[in-house]
Amino acid sequence: MPQHIYLISGMGADERLFQKLRFPGDYEVHHLPWLDPASADESIEAYAARFVAQIAHPDPVLLGVSFGGIMSIEIAKQIPVKKIVLVSSIKHAGEKPAYFNWVRRLRLNELPDQMIFQPRYPVVKYYNNIETEEDAALLKSFLARQKNSYMRWAIKTIINWQSNATPAPVFHIHGTKDRPFPFHRVTPTHVIKGGGHFMVLNRHEQMNAILQEILG
Repeated sequence: MPQHIYLISGMGADERLFQKLRFPGDYEVHHLPWLDPASADESIEAYAARFVAQIAHPDPVLLGVSFGGIMSIEIAKQIPVKKIVLVSSIKHAGEKPAYFNWVRRLRLNELPDQMIFQPRYPVVKYYNNIETEEDAALLKSFLARQKNSYMRWAIKTIINWQSNATPAPVFHIHGTKDRPFPFHRVTPTHVIKGGGHFMVLNRHEQMNAILQEILG
C-alpha cells in the first residue's frame, strides 16, 4: 500500500517550492495550500484544525518548510502522524531566534502596510539566501501573490508561538547559513553545510539524498 506525505510550504509560498524534491516511489505526494486566516486573531490551533480537515489518509508523513514546519508540529498535536520532516524550521519555541522577541516587544509587525510590505523584497531576498536568478524570480512570484492580511497573521503567529511539544518522531534538516532560524539556535538531525533558507530548491540534490534516507 502507498504511503502518503503531505507538504506544507514556507510562509506564503506554494507547491512550486517542492518542484525539485524527489520522494521514494511508494509515496503519494499531497500539497496543503495556505488558507486565509478566519480572522486576525485566529489561533494557530484553530488554523491547524482546518489543515487537518484536508488530510484524507491515516498516519501520514508531514513535511514542512519554515512556517510550514511549525504548522506540521501543530497538526501532529491533533492527529496521529507517522513522522514529521522539518526543513529550515524549528521544533519548539526554545529554538526561536532572539530577534523575534524584539519584533514582539517593539510591535514592529504592527507598522503600517506601506512600511512593512512595499520595501520588503530586498529584506526577504537576503533572509532567504537567494543565490540564482531562478530563485529570485520564484521569490518575486511568491511575494506578488501574498495577501497582507495573511502575512500579518502569520508573522504574529510565529513570533508568539510558545509550543514545547514534539508530538511525533521529528527529522530536522537545517542549513548552516540559515538566516531566519540561525543554525546555532537549533539541534537538527541532518545538516546541509552552506545551506540557507531556500535550500529546498538550491540544495535539492543534498535534500533528496537525505529524504531517501529518512523516508526510504
